Amino acid sequence: MKSAAFTPIENITHLSSGNLQGAFGEIGKLILEQSCRVLESISPELRKEIRRHFICSTMIELPFTTGAITECELNPIEKYQGVPDASFINTYECASWGYSLRYYLRQKPDTRYVIVSILDVNVLDLSFWQSNENWGKSGFGLCTFLLEVESFHKDDISAGCTVTYNTTPEFATVIRKMATGRDELTISLPFFPENIRQIFTKLLSGFDKLPDLHGRWGHCFGSDPWLNIISHGVTGGFSQRKKILACSIALNGYYCTAEVCVDQHSAFYLSEAV
Repeated sequence: MKSAAFTPIENITHLSSGNLQGAFGEIGKLILEQSCRVLESISPELRKEIRRHFICSTMIELPFTTGAITECELNPIEKYQGVPDASFINTYECASWGYSLRYYLRQKPDTRYVIVSILDVNVLDLSFWQSNENWGKSGFGLCTFLLEVESFHKDDISAGCTVTYNTTPEFATVIRKMATGRDELTISLPFFPENIRQIFTKLLSGFDKLPDLHGRWGHCFGSDPWLNIISHGVTGGFSQRKKILACSIALNGYYCTAEVCVDQHSAFYLSEAV
């Protein structure tokens, strides 16, 4: 991982911005600013090698499906250093980032850099998204990370769907199988309240895990595992090379994982809330 950033978004709604176009105009500027910051970790020449920028989301599809908003509102980034238009994906909810990366890297295994943004903002100010018994308190924000693909192996990124109704235990079991015998691997999980987190505590006991930050951030959907890495990184937590398994699961049972490496040269940014 070359760099990653997270910006909490608390006050951008269709009401505060006047309308949906105004809200997404503000969000588009944030995407541009955050992407520029993340891309500073590589040279302008290397930025030209980037062919795809995925924007993934769990909760902002409604303005797009109704036609109130188009991808144009999310694409000011095309004006910066030749980075292409962003592709908006929400089909797999919190796991969309993994499905996007897996598909693209299997199509383009020689890719050197790929940038992904995860955007979850309650622009419609819906009470459903404020909190839910399935994930507790929600957290909203924009996360962007830049990956350098040194060599792509098909097992580096996994994506699938649970086959039972006990999605969280099944997901934890999948992770346990991946991590067994991998003492060098640290697991970065989604943020959940204690009643759900205890499933991970039980089934992943003995494995090295980054701490759950639900108490601080709430559940930030697909951003959770990356926000955990960022939070650890900004405090200097990666003084040496470390392998991390970033893991996400969606309410509908889709899940994904990605094995990434971080070290003292990885750049991390955590901004104030907007």
